[in-house]
Amino acid sequence: MKKTLMLAIASSLVLAACGDKAAKDGETASNEPPELRQPGSWGQKIEIVKLEGDDVTPEAKAQMQQMFSMLSGMTVCLTPEAAKQEDMAKNLSDMGSKGENCTFDKKVFSGKTVDFSATCKGDAGKTMKMSATGTSGATAQDITMTILANKADGSKEGEMVMRITAERKGECGPNDITPPAPAAKS
Repeated sequence: MKKTLMLAIASSLVLAACGDKAAKDGETASNEPPELRQPGSWGQKIEIVKLEGDDVTPEAKAQMQQMFSMLSGMTVCLTPEAAKQEDMAKNLSDMGSKGENCTFDKKVFSGKTVDFSATCKGDAGKTMKMSATGTSGATAQDITMTILANKADGSKEGEMVMRITAERKGECGPNDITPPAPAAKS
């Protein structure tokens, strides 16, 4: 379950970079290109809607929510260069090539719509199912993500549901965190 929680955190950060350039195998193509985020100062809030599992205590849920609440107080400067390189569909597809062994049932990144589901195979026959639905636009995002971890016998090991909301606050300011520029895509 701990690996599941870490993937959940990583996945929420991936979702912050919504945007897709083109449909690939297994994706739902659309005539409408995805709406990319505008550069500027972005605030994000992550709410744990549900967290349960074999080793999850109410204290663990409270600690995790506290960590996400602290992150919610920060704003991030999305530079024009970083905004041009955002590509959520590619980031998700790359998970499979980085040892996550994931297959996608659905990938829809069209207009403001985000709707995907994937199954990742783990060690000793365990699986993890991830899905996300919501909207991602030029100035706001509202995405609900579900991660369901299953044991090798198919029984439920744990589940986490998070709601990630973000909005553009204006131009980048001196108190924003500016991540390093992403590497250029080939």
